[in-house]
Amino acid sequence: MTTQPPPNTPPWPTHHPRYTGVTNPLQQQQRRGWLHTAADIALAIGLLVIDVIAPLIAFVFGLDAAGYMMFDPAADNSSVSLTRPFAYVAVVGGIVLVSAFLLFMARAIISSGVQVLAGLVLVLVAITGIHDADRKVHPQPAPTSPSINPGALCRSGGDNSECGGS
Repeated sequence: MTTQPPPNTPPWPTHHPRYTGVTNPLQQQQRRGWLHTAADIALAIGLLVIDVIAPLIAFVFGLDAAGYMMFDPAADNSSVSLTRPFAYVAVVGGIVLVSAFLLFMARAIISSGVQVLAGLVLVLVAITGIHDADRKVHPQPAPTSPSINPGALCRSGGDNSECGGS
């Protein structure tokens, strides 16, 4: 003898057969994509080591591309601009940020956060280095005449005879 289903139940199964007995079938599926926390931390540490080594290698290649002679003590490296090596570091920082996005899509949250911080630090260091290198190559000219009122250059605040422009 078979029992009749309760009234108002659909004639088809309400759960996927693979998830029988689970109250919420989506929880099991969502949990499968997450990386274990210990593995995520290990991945973050490994990628952080790579994030330190890769910009150093890129900076050395950038120095070589800019014409810097590292192992020649008689070479005059004063005219070598550091713009290109820092541009290489900026490219590495961009790659790190792209990898952070890919890690976020793979749900490796800790590794993704560490990569975002490392990528932002690399890009900011590169931008600061490029700006400083450009400023050293193209220094601002010194002012030839005072741009302020010459009468404002008084020494002690006395009468006009003490002022430089009078």
